[in-house]
Amino acid sequence: MGYIKSLRIKGFKKFKDIVVNNFNEHMNIFVGENESGKSTILEAIKIVLNQQYKTADKAVLIDLFNLEMVNHFRDNPSVETLPYISIELRFELDSKGKDSEYFYGEQHELGEPTYGIRFDCKYDKDLGDDLIKDITDGKIPYEYYSLVWKTFAGHSYYMVKKPFNFLLINPLSNDTSSSFNYFNRSLFMSSYDESTRLNVKHRFREGLASAFNSAGLDNIDSTRRFGICGKKVILEGIISVFEDSVPLENKGSGMESLIKTQIALDKRKSKTDVILMEEPENHLSYQTMNKMLDIINKRLSESQIIITTHSNLIASRLNLRYVLWVTDNTVISLSNVNKGTADFFVKADNNNFLQLLLSKKIILVEGSSEALLLPKIYSMVTKKTLELDEIAVISCGGITYKNYLDVAKGMNKRIAVLTDNDNNQDKIDDAMEFNKKNADHRIFMHESLDEWTWEVCLFNLNTEMLKEIVKVDKKSRYLYNKNDYGQVLGKMLNNKVEISYQLSNIDSGFEIPKYVKEAIEWLRT
Repeated sequence: MGYIKSLRIKGFKKFKDIVVNNFNEHMNIFVGENESGKSTILEAIKIVLNQQYKTADKAVLIDLFNLEMVNHFRDNPSVETLPYISIELRFELDSKGKDSEYFYGEQHELGEPTYGIRFDCKYDKDLGDDLIKDITDGKIPYEYYSLVWKTFAGHSYYMVKKPFNFLLINPLSNDTSSSFNYFNRSLFMSSYDESTRLNVKHRFREGLASAFNSAGLDNIDSTRRFGICGKKVILEGIISVFEDSVPLENKGSGMESLIKTQIALDKRKSKTDVILMEEPENHLSYQTMNKMLDIINKRLSESQIIITTHSNLIASRLNLRYVLWVTDNTVISLSNVNKGTADFFVKADNNNFLQLLLSKKIILVEGSSEALLLPKIYSMVTKKTLELDEIAVISCGGITYKNYLDVAKGMNKRIAVLTDNDNNQDKIDDAMEFNKKNADHRIFMHESLDEWTWEVCLFNLNTEMLKEIVKVDKKSRYLYNKNDYGQVLGKMLNNKVEISYQLSNIDSGFEIPKYVKEAIEWLRT
């Protein structure tokens, strides 16, 4: 099996110069904000392997060149500053494979001799030697650019000698017929050897011509007749995949993605080495997505899968140690995350792993009641909103915040944890010790054992107001963990979300616990 090991992109769309050398042999999950470059990475791979844009009009380059390079040229117009694109794809192949030597060499920038393909899109001086004046006037001669694919051995790359079988599954494609044609053609190519394919194509042409000739149409005249032109009928252009006599094209978009994934990963029917999947969550229900994830997990070792996604479920269920975080023109691998932490996010329903990854600053809280009330508290303290200050609130429950902090190690983003001391001095001491050792992450809780939880702190600061707004039944005791804290506080402890909702909707303000204020102020510095 062949697989991708690293990728270098220069001058292509968002990336002036980026190296992605963290590819896993089996699973790779690219996540990032919109416009971070996830899809650009997949497109770069397609350009190299699939020779995308080889026959396109050169006007397409207007949208492909890196804007920073274009602006640099505009400010300093010359042949030397013209924008260009270079993409190098390094991969692993069996050294005894049929065409492996065709790809092995040193003609690349990624280091020692290895297997790979290089794509270059640059101005061809031989074609445009009379365009110097236009260039120095700041005009980019798109029509005079050449697109060249070379193996690392220096040979011209042609897809008939592709290094391994690869397939793209893209439910986002606006051109449905083109998407299906690509999938069907690629699957046909990877499912059968060349001898079998040639035999089928030959029989198809012969059978089509024979069927037409047997239709008994009269000749046009003595020398002319209708017939089938073999050049107009290409098997790969009309072939389709059927399920229970229904072509995939007639399935719903969600089932289409699921079936394509099943077929691509079924080694009995397909020999696909590398599968590219762009945002597979689109058009999928929760149940269908779980089916797809089960398929992928069961056959994880059989292909290299490269996914872009915005789905928290996909990123965590497929194991966040396979995540490649695209941010600030770099790609950060989470492969070093503790295995126990990764297993937690695989099993934890409704976790907020991607929100942690993609938010600039974060407040981690224990439950829904704190998360519900914090937007109002933040506005009372700062006169601004959490959204305006780009701060996310994540409810993580109890001490599971430690899993989030473990993922966030080395991310250089501020995270404040709001938690209860639970009347436990060891928790207070541990938090103080943690804060001494960490600059970007801090734990905030009340330092008094009497103020053991969020609701107790709010009640002690706002007793009279809460007695007014918390409606109690005079005949009820509202015990909490078999303890009697009084009716009002007892109801608050037993109905945390309800009371937080009431407080979040009152017109007046209320007193805020000191440790909560300190967390907000620290987070904003």
